[in-house]
Amino acid sequence: MKRQISCTWLFGIASLGLSTVTLVAYQPHAWAAPLGGSCSIPPSSTDRPYLPLEVEQSFLNADCTPIFLTKTTTFFRYYSFPPANPPRPDPLKPPGINIGRFITSDLFTLNSDAIVKLALFPFNPPFQNFGYYREEVTVAAGTTLYEGIAGPQPYNQPNSCYTGGAKQYFFADSNVSTNLSITFANPTTLTLDYQNLNTYGVGDPCQKIPEPSPLAGIGAIAALGLAASFNRILAQSRLKQTLNR
Repeated sequence: MKRQISCTWLFGIASLGLSTVTLVAYQPHAWAAPLGGSCSIPPSSTDRPYLPLEVEQSFLNADCTPIFLTKTTTFFRYYSFPPANPPRPDPLKPPGINIGRFITSDLFTLNSDAIVKLALFPFNPPFQNFGYYREEVTVAAGTTLYEGIAGPQPYNQPNSCYTGGAKQYFFADSNVSTNLSITFANPTTLTLDYQNLNTYGVGDPCQKIPEPSPLAGIGAIAALGLAASFNRILAQSRLKQTLNR
């Protein structure tokens, strides 16, 4: 189911957006028809507010196309809630349904894959998304979604580790939490990538805890050696001063 945050409103999208929301279609394009047009997300006047520009920048090259679903389609959404900061939520007990507007057509079973391909950039620690869980999202026929590719995050860093590349959709209709055209169900736990540990959670290969560098060790030894030499020279100097008195 990546970006610079300048408004508290985006907290809503963080719990449901790229960071938190991704839908995966079983039959891509068999259920949708393009409506034409460039990526122009309508203003937010609904629950779960969002910033249109932030949404547009989450797509690769800020490029997306509105599509019209011709049949009811099931997608997936990836999220981690409560916040990913320690203590990490129990992976055996997925949290209750979490609501979001971003969706995709790629299925992931390893949370680190979701983090990178969906560019779940952990821009704000309290709302970091480590893709611990996946849920099904069913969108009714007749619904319009904005379709594109998840772009790298932050959007102005094309060489970012959060590369994106997965299919991405955005639901801009009113009241996503109560809209009858979209439903959330069946949360499950993804396989967690314990090879990629970091300060805030599990499975983020872009935010690894740095290992001690051999050069750092050599530097520390050299520094200790210099300090010892300096102390020895200083002691000899003081001794000479004492003898010359």
